[in-house]
Amino acid sequence: MTSEQSTASVLIVGAGPVGKMAALLLAHHGINSCLIDRRTELMTAPKAHAVNARTLEICESIGISAARLRELGASPEEAGEVRFVGTMSGPEFGSLPYERQDDAALAFTPFPLSNVAQPVFEQELQRHVMQSARIEFLQGVECMDLREEGEQVEAALREVATAEQRPRSFDYVIAADGANSKMRDLLGIEMDGPDALANYLMIHFQADLRAITEGQRGLLYFLFQPGVSGTLIAYDQAKTWVLMQDWNPDLESREDYTEEKCLSLIEAAVGRPLPETTIENISPWVMTAQVAKQYRKGRVFLAGDSAHRIPPAGGLGLNSGIGDVQNLTWKMAAVLQGAAGEALLDTYEVERQPIALTNNEQSMTNALKLFDLLFLIHGMDPEKTAERYAAVAANPEAFPELADAVAAQKPHFDSLDLQIGYRYNSEAIVDPAPIPEVGDISDYQPSWDAGAHFPHRWVTHNGETRPLQSFMSPSTFTLLRGPESESLQGHAKVNQLTFGADFKDSEDWEVLTGLPPGGAMLIRPDGHIAARFDSVNEECFMSAVRQILARGH
Repeated sequence: MTSEQSTASVLIVGAGPVGKMAALLLAHHGINSCLIDRRTELMTAPKAHAVNARTLEICESIGISAARLRELGASPEEAGEVRFVGTMSGPEFGSLPYERQDDAALAFTPFPLSNVAQPVFEQELQRHVMQSARIEFLQGVECMDLREEGEQVEAALREVATAEQRPRSFDYVIAADGANSKMRDLLGIEMDGPDALANYLMIHFQADLRAITEGQRGLLYFLFQPGVSGTLIAYDQAKTWVLMQDWNPDLESREDYTEEKCLSLIEAAVGRPLPETTIENISPWVMTAQVAKQYRKGRVFLAGDSAHRIPPAGGLGLNSGIGDVQNLTWKMAAVLQGAAGEALLDTYEVERQPIALTNNEQSMTNALKLFDLLFLIHGMDPEKTAERYAAVAANPEAFPELADAVAAQKPHFDSLDLQIGYRYNSEAIVDPAPIPEVGDISDYQPSWDAGAHFPHRWVTHNGETRPLQSFMSPSTFTLLRGPESESLQGHAKVNQLTFGADFKDSEDWEVLTGLPPGGAMLIRPDGHIAARFDSVNEECFMSAVRQILARGH
C-alpha cells in the first residue's frame, strides 16, 4: 500500500502535554504537523502538577495565556506549603514553602510556578490544538512502525478501533509517547540509569478535605507515622487528591488493592474518619531515573518522557519535556523552511541531554534526601521504631536536629536555578560561556552570557510596565541593541530592538549586560543568547548567523 500524501511536515507521536506543545510550537513557526494519540479521551489521573515559570513563559509567548493557566491551578494560599507530618491530622514535624509562588518571584519571572493538575493543563493545550489550522489531530491512532526512505519517514499508522492501516509520509518525526515509548524501542535507543528505584501505587480519589486541613493547607503531605507510608498530594483541596502509596509488586498484586482497602489506607493517611470519598484511579508505577543515550536517530527525535524518565521529586519531568520541544521545534522549522542546515538539528541532543542528566541527578538526590528525615523520626533500630516515633511526635522541639533535617529538604522544593537558569553550549551558540558547575540550585543568578536564557526584566513602554519577553519574538531571532548600536538594514525577518528607545529599563545597558553602548546581542527564538557583539555590523552579524544556523560559508 502506498503512503497517503500528507500536508503535514512533522509527525508527532503522543498527545500528552509535550506532544501537544510540540504541535503548537511548530504551528507558531509556520509548520504543519500531524499529532496522533492512541487514546480517544484525555487521561483523568492527575499525575504531574508543577507547571514552572519557564513553561508558563513558553506558553505565554505563543498565545496560551499564562494568567489563565495560573487561574486554573491551585492558589498559593492552598498549595504553597510542603508539610512533614505523622498523618495529615498531625503531628507536624516541620514545613517548607513549595517553590516561589509569591510576589518576590516576580523579580525573576513574570509568571511564578503554578500547580495545575496535568489533565487540566492538557485540556487547555488541547483547546488551542483544536483551534489551529496547522495541526491535524488524530485520536485513536497509533504508530506501528517507522522507516526512512531518502529524506522522508514512512510511518505505519493504524486505527486502534478498526485496525485499519493508514500509512503516511513525513519529513520528521517527534516521538513524545511517554516513559514506555514504543517509538524509542522501535529505534533501538537504549536508556542509561536505574530502571527501578522504587514501586508506588497511585490512589487517585475525590474528597473535600478542607475541614481537616484548616490551618495547615498545603500541596504535599509527607507521612511518617509507622504503618502509614507515602505522600498525600492536594491537586485541589476541595476535590482532587492522590495518595502515593509504597507497595511491593513481588509480594502483592494490583488486585489486592480493592476500593475498601484503598479507603482504609486513605483514612490512615488522613488520620481521622473521612468525609464522602470516591476512588477514581488505582495505578501502579515504577520510579526510574533514566536518560536516552541518544535523542536523535536519523529523522526521528525523542522528546519528553521518551527521552528522559525523571523521578517526580522536584517536578522537573513535564517541564523538561516542554523545554525539549521548545528547543527542537524552532530548529526543525528553520531547516524545513530552508533557513538552516540539517546539522542544526544535531545541537538538540547536545543542548538538551545535559539538562535531563542534571535534572535526573537532582531528582534522585531529592528522593534519597527524604530518607534522612525518615531515619531521624524512626531511628535506626527497626525494633524501636514505635518508641522513637512516639518520643519525636510528643515533643518535636526536643530534637533540634529535626529542624535541620527539614531545612535540608529545601532544594527539593526550591530549584529556581534548574528551572530557569539552565544554559546551552553547542555550535548553535557563538563563543558560549562555560557552563558553571551545579551549586545551590535555589540560587538563580540572572546572566547575559552567551548560552544563557536572557533574564527577565520589567521595562516600560509608553508609560506601561511590561516584561522584556513581551517584546521578544518566539518565532524569529531578536537583535537586542545597545543605545548607540545602529540598526542593520535588509534583515526584515530579524526582530530588532534598541535598549532605551523601544523600551526603557531602570538599569544602565552597560551595567546590565557588560557590553558597550554600541554593542548588541543576538537572541534565538527559544530565548537563549546566541551571540554577543561589542559592536555589530553586517559582516560579524552574518558570520554569527551562519554558524548558529549551520549554513557553512
